[in-house]
Amino acid sequence: MLISSSSINEVGQQNVAVYRLLLLFVLCQLACCAMVPGLYDEPRLPATITPFHYDIRLITHLENPANHRYNGFVNISLHAQKTTNQVVLHVAGVSVKANKITLYGETSGFRLTTVKFNKKRDYMVVTFNQPLWLGKSYVLSIEFGRSMTNKLEDGYFLRHYVNAKTKEKIWYSISHFNRNLIRNTLPSFDEPRLRATFNVTMGHHKRFQSYSNMNVRAVLPNHDIPDYVWSVHEVTPLMPTYLLAFSVNNFTCRFTQAASANPVRFRTCSQSDNVRETSFAAEKAPQLLEFMDSVLKVSLPLEKIDQLVVDDFPTEDHFTKDLGLVVYHGQHILQREDGPMTRSKRQALQRIAQGMAHMWFGNLLGIDWWSDLWLMEGLTGYFEILAMDHVEPGRGRRLQLRNRETSFMYESEVGGMSLLSFWTPASPETEKHLYQKASTLIAMVNGFLGNATFYDGLQRHMWQNYFASSTPDLFWCSLQLASERESLQTKNWDVKSVMDTWTRKSGYPLVTVTRNGNNVVLTQRPALNRSKTDLWWIPLTYTIEGETFPEDLKPRAWLSPSQSPYQLEELVPHSQWILLNLRAVGYYRVNYDEHTWQLLANTLIDDFRSIHVLNRAQIVSDVIFLWKEELISWTTAFNVLRYIVDEDEYEPLMALVVGVTNGLWGISPESALSIAKWLGIAGRWYAEFISYTFDKFVVKNPNLNSLDYPD
Repeated sequence: MLISSSSINEVGQQNVAVYRLLLLFVLCQLACCAMVPGLYDEPRLPATITPFHYDIRLITHLENPANHRYNGFVNISLHAQKTTNQVVLHVAGVSVKANKITLYGETSGFRLTTVKFNKKRDYMVVTFNQPLWLGKSYVLSIEFGRSMTNKLEDGYFLRHYVNAKTKEKIWYSISHFNRNLIRNTLPSFDEPRLRATFNVTMGHHKRFQSYSNMNVRAVLPNHDIPDYVWSVHEVTPLMPTYLLAFSVNNFTCRFTQAASANPVRFRTCSQSDNVRETSFAAEKAPQLLEFMDSVLKVSLPLEKIDQLVVDDFPTEDHFTKDLGLVVYHGQHILQREDGPMTRSKRQALQRIAQGMAHMWFGNLLGIDWWSDLWLMEGLTGYFEILAMDHVEPGRGRRLQLRNRETSFMYESEVGGMSLLSFWTPASPETEKHLYQKASTLIAMVNGFLGNATFYDGLQRHMWQNYFASSTPDLFWCSLQLASERESLQTKNWDVKSVMDTWTRKSGYPLVTVTRNGNNVVLTQRPALNRSKTDLWWIPLTYTIEGETFPEDLKPRAWLSPSQSPYQLEELVPHSQWILLNLRAVGYYRVNYDEHTWQLLANTLIDDFRSIHVLNRAQIVSDVIFLWKEELISWTTAFNVLRYIVDEDEYEPLMALVVGVTNGLWGISPESALSIAKWLGIAGRWYAEFISYTFDKFVVKNPNLNSLDYPD
């Protein structure tokens, strides 16, 4: 890369008066031009211009605590999709040298005529004296800069730690360009569908080092600022602006490597005092990446992944997962590799698994718009569960059940949630539960398609959309094609039609089982709002008493919106129970007739292990919900739940505590889970405590007496 000494000199100048003047100019533009009639005001950028490369040169000054700042310039390579003399891009909390905005093309003579700002949309609209012609490419050059603070909203912000020996504050910089934040750091086209390559060159004092998405390929001297250097990073693959990441720090690193198809080197870095405690993350991340690589069979085009462990990272989930650079909050990740697998290590492992899964979902495979983010997060959550189960068998089913139960609880609180109603203003809590629901639905899709078909469709979808944007419809189409390749038989359903009923509707269904002699009739309705008429495509997995629990989860029948009620083809003897929703893979609840509940209760008392542990958890959860909704009597609920004193598996016990604390006492989903985890340590005492609680506070409480509910 050629670094011009004249441009570096301009970037490196420290003229406070000029910066103040420029800031005043920008503020005047904002005040005077934000509501100019005719100024572009659509919620999405116009389709007239698309970026395809960013050349970013940025100098970060960390030496003087009284004057932390950065300044730089960006050359954005553009392609004109339509002839226009305007370029609209995002600029928010960063100062721009408006008088130095320049445009280069095949012809010279481009002159800036106006710069206007739409503050409501964070747009900067620049107009030139001649048009950018359809099909031609141009380079837009903009200088920018600002002082630095510790505010996450800045996008590029400061953190520090205290040197244990000298008690000196050591400052470092770090970025987090989640939705709409990069525009506070540098001018950009800040929409997820607009992918480009990035060439990042970081200027900094020589005692620091630079981190970004890609490796440093050269460190060059800065001839204009004493003791400063330029760290030139390799060019990134195509990616959206929010995945760009960089940091300037003086951390100490551990080095490991993943033995995947394309070996990936890991650096796990932290302040020197914490290096020993980074061993767990340094060792586990390559193992998890190897597992993802072997399962997905789509190699990452990365030579390295850096993991930065910082003292304080002020995001909702306390870490980021950008392409090639993951940042963790130290409190949640610092663990030593040696010793037993503790609860803290499991939590750290889950974060690492999520970070590795994001390398494929959200990074390699992206989104067209934020409303589709649930799909990437759902796939991430699903493969995070698989990775956890690979490292610690049995852990995955706990996470799967937790996602399902927590999502059920939250939907009950808010009256249901639709994935397609997701939008940027959604609260972090709502987003988290949306992602849990999405992960559960991905597991359901895998169940009704089967592993071979699901992975065939997923892998082909990733190959076809390698470093590009995806949508739910494109994903469903890939799975549908895989389903058709798997079987030439005509099916009365297709993946998109099925999944539209789950993603576009809020809430979830309740399936009711009714016995009529040896015939079994199924009906469905919304579980949360009885006045609604929503119906779903429900994959029906079931087993009949005496049958062996099947290994796969492909449905034996479908309950469609046009077939409710639906009579099963199988005849079920009066003396045998039928159990729906095997391994709780479907995102719905089940209510049985009184006779079937009694048969299930008898089996739970006599030999509860004959029923899969996830189905026992499902039964416990459903019974508490149904009793709360007055759909079954307390006698029935207690008869089914009384086996719990002998239960020795975590999942049914967790379902019980969560159901009681949230379903009956109104405790929040997160608090209910915390109570379940705390009580889960106590084993048998836990079950006896709950049994006592039910008897004393539910049965005997005059306000919750079983007489209030008709048998």
